Amino acid sequence: MITLNLKFRVLSFLTIGGSTTFSLTDNPLHPMVVPPSSIKGTLRTAISNFLPKGYTSCNGTSPEEIMEAHEREGVCDVCKLFGYPNHESDCIKIEVVSAQELDRLIVTRVSINDKTQTAEKGKLFSSEAVKPLSEFEVKIYFNEKCGDRLLKLLLYSLLALRLWRLGRNAMIDLKLVYEGSPKDDEMRVLLDRLSNYLWGEENGLLA
Repeated sequence: MITLNLKFRVLSFLTIGGSTTFSLTDNPLHPMVVPPSSIKGTLRTAISNFLPKGYTSCNGTSPEEIMEAHEREGVCDVCKLFGYPNHESDCIKIEVVSAQELDRLIVTRVSINDKTQTAEKGKLFSSEAVKPLSEFEVKIYFNEKCGDRLLKLLLYSLLALRLWRLGRNAMIDLKLVYEGSPKDDEMRVLLDRLSNYLWGEENGLLA
């Protein structure tokens, strides 16, 4: 088992919707704040939209679409790594270590009309959110039996997540501490790119 130790940094207000109806806000945070399933799902979506050459994705958004694609072309690489309906992945397990202690606040927003892209009158709503620049730790456990190719796809997924969104459209950054040795030059480049934040003050990209 390979352990990827990650540090996530929230770059904008982060809300991952909860299910409770007993809340002071319209959009409460999920009780776990950042569920592992949300990270896994976002990684899957991100890499499907930034798929590297040589890998496959069925791009299915419903169980029916996924199964139809697999029947035509076989199980895609993204589904082999992350799993698909009725087939839990044997390759990865995600653990969120410290997100429950994140500072939270209530943010008031206004609904936007999708057609006109203007604010709708009288449609204010509130969200419980994690503050920007908050950080939390994530561990991803990768089953070595799944092979170096899918390990690289997981690393590509982490890179893609920096350009995607988590929860209700929050931008995040991440960096990886990897204690193993790169298997080849491609993996060495991936690990180097993940070794520091992309959008951090270290690179002069955050005020």
